[in-house]
Amino acid sequence: MTTVLDARDLSKRFGTFQALHGVSLQLDQGEVVGFLGPNGAGKSTTMKVLTGFLAPSGGEATIAGHDLRKEPLACRRAIGYLPEEVPLYLDMTVTAYLDHVARLKGVPASARRREVVDAIEAAWLQENQHRHLRKLSKGNRQRVGVAQALLGSPPILILDEPTSGLDPAQVANFRDLIRRLAQRHTILLSTHILAEVEAVCQRVVVVDRGRVVVAESIEQLRHRASQVTRLRLRIRADSLDPLIAAIQAAGWASVVHYDAKSDADALTIDAPADRRGELVQLIESHGGLRELVEERRSLEEVFRDLTRAAPVAA
Repeated sequence: MTTVLDARDLSKRFGTFQALHGVSLQLDQGEVVGFLGPNGAGKSTTMKVLTGFLAPSGGEATIAGHDLRKEPLACRRAIGYLPEEVPLYLDMTVTAYLDHVARLKGVPASARRREVVDAIEAAWLQENQHRHLRKLSKGNRQRVGVAQALLGSPPILILDEPTSGLDPAQVANFRDLIRRLAQRHTILLSTHILAEVEAVCQRVVVVDRGRVVVAESIEQLRHRASQVTRLRLRIRADSLDPLIAAIQAAGWASVVHYDAKSDADALTIDAPADRRGELVQLIESHGGLRELVEERRSLEEVFRDLTRAAPVAA
């Protein structure tokens, strides 16, 4: 499979503050990759470096075969970028705005009309192409942002929080749009919404505090979730302290919640899925089990664990 974006050990420093610490990521042709991280993790800084808005302090990147440092304009032409806040001229119509952006991108006059029409069709804007931007809904303005990113036929799309502020119906429509675009483009989708990643992405890269903490497929992420089960227990014992001490001494399970005042016989535990039998035996030796409810961990919980465990930036 052809790698269309290969970033290695990117770093970025703002004065004494280091925003990126050796960030590496790869995009293969035809992939949709989720780029995740909590606020301030370094997602936007990474995307601004890749799109040429910021110069890296260190590291290197190859985009569609072009070196980011030596051929910055060629790299920019290879990327269609949708920032979180789309810069729109609200007094323009959709068609006029896209024609203006095509001119700025250097699309030849002979191809400009065809490019604008194709972008309007690809972003499902036919019904709104003659409307002024100020009269469009938030969802349709986001589609205009996607359409401007498509101008110039870039092989790579970088979409920064594209569904931010959209209602559930608009989010569903936008996910359908991303799936259609993935048939012709490689997409890096920045978001902090795990459901969005599950719906449209094949792989995920998680960053926190300027570092990559995991880069793996959605299936691998789901496998992480399945490795640990959350068990809500009620125990036949006057005191749960001996059981809690035994769980902590065992080392392979952890007490997530216990409130001796409000629910003295209840306990919530995270434990490996393949050691559930051992846990039951341990409980039976400390009073006995009255009730057990098992819950599978969500991807959101896996994401929180990954970012919680990330090393603190120097």
